Amino acid sequence: MTAGQARTRVLDEALRFRVINAAGFITTLGGAPLPADVREAMASAGSVNMEIRALQDWAGQKIAAATGAEAGWVCDGAASGLTLGAAAAIAGQDPGVADTLPHPPGDPEIVVQRTLHNSYDRALRLAGARLVPAGYPSRTGLGRTYRWEIEAAITSRTVALAFSVIPDAGGIPLQEYAAIAHAHGLPVIVDASAELPPTANLHRFIDLGADLVVFSGGKGLRGPQASGMVAGRRDLIAAIRFQSLDMDVDPGIWMAEEGVEPFQHGIGRSMKVGKEEIVGLVAALDLFLRSDHESAATEMEVWLRQVASQIDHAHVYPPKTLGFYPRLTVDRTPDRARHIYRRLAAGDPPVRISQATLETGRVMLCAEAIEPADRPLVAQRFIEAISITYT
Repeated sequence: MTAGQARTRVLDEALRFRVINAAGFITTLGGAPLPADVREAMASAGSVNMEIRALQDWAGQKIAAATGAEAGWVCDGAASGLTLGAAAAIAGQDPGVADTLPHPPGDPEIVVQRTLHNSYDRALRLAGARLVPAGYPSRTGLGRTYRWEIEAAITSRTVALAFSVIPDAGGIPLQEYAAIAHAHGLPVIVDASAELPPTANLHRFIDLGADLVVFSGGKGLRGPQASGMVAGRRDLIAAIRFQSLDMDVDPGIWMAEEGVEPFQHGIGRSMKVGKEEIVGLVAALDLFLRSDHESAATEMEVWLRQVASQIDHAHVYPPKTLGFYPRLTVDRTPDRARHIYRRLAAGDPPVRISQATLETGRVMLCAEAIEPADRPLVAQRFIEAISITYT
């Protein structure tokens, strides 16, 4: 077997797992197909060797320019960006503290609002921080979050305040939350993993006072799935860099180049990002800045309305209603919703819709990760699945 035949065999085997993603930019389905510009950039980067420190510095400048932050960093996903941000807040560039992670001295704490507390906060704990919830969900009769509750949660052990961007979750808004943190000399780490587009969100969280903001690279940015970016204060990005670089170096050369003694491998060593992802993310960011996301969302809405017109009791939510992109929903019982899911998943190729709403009986079709060429097939399969199970 020739090398070419071997490559073809591997690709043929891998493509057996192809699905049409009608569930949005979710990790379990690989986000979305990469745009040609991103694929080509990654392929070119993969064909050569590069100095990763210099490449990250270059990418960081691109991220800073796009976000209005002082500096930036490419990570291997939004979750690792949160972990690295927490590590930066805990240890800074102190090698003695950094070397202890994820079991740092002093029991460092990160404050989170209960109304924004979620399972992704585990990424903050991975660095060794203990999370301190403050306030209550903003619901009538169940309480709300007050400024004094955040103030009371801050102690001498607090190293940062965390904020998750969850629409309509309530709680103290970011600008006020950041003001509280800054009054105590503390940074705010913002999880904005799924907040692109719109383009304005690149700047929004920095403008509101975030010291570090984390975006996923593989969602709306349409970059490599195993990528993300962190934008923020120069000193905090420098601390992330400190945690991430490979330290198999000559001490004398390192001292001459960096001005400090080399540190052992940091917590970021297990979250390393390759040259292909760094270049691919920058290419995706460049393309994102040049794209008309509003027009794309409107065009998706037109298609979803065409599909909905052939289904009884279907509803289309316009862009920026349930998120930036439009949504088509059909309400059934939970059992029927799951039957529709399984029927779509059993096709060739499988069409995967979101599982997030099935337990409420809602079937949801998301357009943003579907390639235009696949839309006719998705429409046909979706209409058939809904019609067969409807009585």
